[in-house]
Amino acid sequence: MDKKIKHTIDYISQQVGKDNGFSTPQNYFEKVEETINTSVFIDSLPKNKPFNTPHGYFDTIETRIQSELAIEQPKESKVISLRKRILQYVPVAAAASVLLFIGINYFNTQKITFEDITITDIESWYENGYGDIDNSELATTLNTSELEEDIFASISDETLEDYLSSVDTPTLINEIQQ
Repeated sequence: MDKKIKHTIDYISQQVGKDNGFSTPQNYFEKVEETINTSVFIDSLPKNKPFNTPHGYFDTIETRIQSELAIEQPKESKVISLRKRILQYVPVAAAASVLLFIGINYFNTQKITFEDITITDIESWYENGYGDIDNSELATTLNTSELEEDIFASISDETLEDYLSSVDTPTLINEIQQ
């Protein structure tokens, strides 16, 4: 046991005297067929054949099958028209669409007034080109009595400075030139 380790597989096999843990009896595979044939199970089976075919059955089977198939009339397959089915649902879909349209308009009672329109909506409307107005039309709509000198005097320098610093310089130049 100088170089052998006690728990190796080779060491255990030498001590036990087996090559591996599983073994079969001597000449097992040569005699297995004889053992099965001589078993009690084989002897207890009946000797006669339980299933028999009539005499000449396989000689005439082909002609009988062909004669049966020739007698049968081919069934006509039923074709369901998709067009008819769709045309049945067209009036229902049209009626549902009309009812939906009436229902939406009836229950949508929200009225839009001028108070609901914001200044940004009006500005975007004019910027997108939906409204064309000349300076002369704009001048006629403004009431000059409302524009007084006191309004401009009431604006503080800080407010004016904040406005000018928040406005983009090219935009300011474009406004001055127009």
